[in-house]
Amino acid sequence: MVTPLSKQKTVTVSGTSTTTSDAVLTASGIKSSDYFFSLIFNHSAYEKSILKNDKMIKEAKIIYHFPNKFTIKVKEYDIVAYAQTDDGYQPILENGTRLDVVGASELPDTFLTINLSSESDIQKLIKAFSKLDKDLVSQIQIVSSANSSTTADLLLLEMHDGNTVRVPLSEIVEKLPYYTKIKGNLTETSIVDMEVGIYTTTETIESEAAAEKESSSSESSGENTDSSDTESTTESSEETQTESSDTEVSTETFAVDGASDNNSTTEENPNNITSGMQVGQQ
Repeated sequence: MVTPLSKQKTVTVSGTSTTTSDAVLTASGIKSSDYFFSLIFNHSAYEKSILKNDKMIKEAKIIYHFPNKFTIKVKEYDIVAYAQTDDGYQPILENGTRLDVVGASELPDTFLTINLSSESDIQKLIKAFSKLDKDLVSQIQIVSSANSSTTADLLLLEMHDGNTVRVPLSEIVEKLPYYTKIKGNLTETSIVDMEVGIYTTTETIESEAAAEKESSSSESSGENTDSSDTESTTESSEETQTESSDTEVSTETFAVDGASDNNSTTEENPNNITSGMQVGQQ
């Protein structure tokens, strides 16, 4: 015989930190009208309902305590990062799921911000984070694209200690752990470049190198311009010389033609005749 007492039960929730007990209870679908023995024999259905309806819940288990008490023990997914959007910050769970946008007042004291436009890259990054030491991931403040022309998936990691790390997304699991050892040897704020091999530099050094490269490029451009001007002048000079030569050919040809009447002209200017003949052959 089923009596009203069979519906009396006490249900509590444990293990929440981000989500709330009320949210878990609502997600479970448990009603006050449900018989307590339905929770005993059909607990798996309620547990699945929690996982389906509350994105924060990673695991859920209903534990029965005699005579009519139940505890819903849950384990939440970790929030590994926040995606910055036009509306605010969107939490991203360790399984890649995005939650609703939260306001600035709801953000923790320290958190990791992901500024990547590609959802595929974000999911790859979240998956990579799950393979890295949590302490190492917690040292990252902002992840952005390095916009490299040579390495499409090169990331720019701004660390909480002020250093910057460049590392390809496809190699972050293998290379980023080296940062833990490298940072202990740095004597100033540095850039740790892991794009090809691993080396350290500074913003000042890179700025000076970029300025020197730009200066060399400008000088090279100027030299090319001067060379072009010189070539133009040379070509102009050659044209003038050619015109002058043409005039000389004409003059010297007359001398050759007149040689039969005046042999002294040919004898006095043999070089001019030879030169004239050579130009004429050209």
